[in-house]
Order: sequence, then structure tokens, then C-alpha cells
Amino acid sequence: MKKRYYISLAALLILAGFIFYKYYYANPYADHNIEQKDLLNSFYSAFRTKDYGAIADLMSNHNPQMVITVRIWYGEVTSFQIKEIRRTSATEKKAVVSVTSRRNNAQHVNTDYLKLIKGIDGWEISSYESDLDYKLPG
Repeated sequence: MKKRYYISLAALLILAGFIFYKYYYANPYADHNIEQKDLLNSFYSAFRTKDYGAIADLMSNHNPQMVITVRIWYGEVTSFQIKEIRRTSATEKKAVVSVTSRRNNAQHVNTDYLKLIKGIDGWEISSYESDLDYKLPG
């Protein structure tokens, strides 16, 4: 009987830990992620309209080339949703964003991964990656 109690208690603690992680720690709408959420909203608003000057201002190295290369292949970006923002250190967070786009007369959903760092003037994007599988014609 004691064994069943401890197993149930452990399962309950694991479940509580998962709920805490998902709904508080990694929640992009939590109070501790407001600045990063605003940064990502600005980034994807500029991403959607291909405003590379605005994107450069949000990047830590002010070079949007890694974004431009991928953005060309996205086609028409119709929407985005910030899935999670999680802290990896006191000055770094990672974000996962789902991007919906239309290309080749079909709707596609891809996932972007961004690393955010705390700079002198606030939070900036230090790296950008996408799971977009683009292939050159030919």
C-alpha cells in the first residue's frame, strides 16, 4: 500500500512540474516574458512585410542576412503564433514560433527557433533558424 502511495505521489509531482513548465515557465504570455513577446511580435510583423531594416534593428549583430535567405522561401506569410519562450540563462532565452504561409498554392506550417539575448539596450535576437525545407530548382 505504501508503494502505491509513493508512486501516486511521484506521478502527481511530475504532472505538477509539467503543468508549471508549460503554463508558467515557457508560456509566452507570462509576465516574465512580456519583453521577449513584444520583441517577437515586432520581428514577425517586419518578417511578414519583408521590412529587413526593422529586422536588422532587432538583431544583435544588425545583419538580417540569415533571415532574408529563409524569408524568400516562405512565400506569403499569413500568420504566426509564439508557442513558447523559455529561459536558458539570466541573459538568454529561446523561443519557438509557428509560422503559417502560402507558397506553391498550398498552405504550409513551419517552426522557427530564435535565440534571444539581453543586450545593453534590451532584448535582441542573436540567432534565427527555421525547419523550412527549401530546395533549389533543378
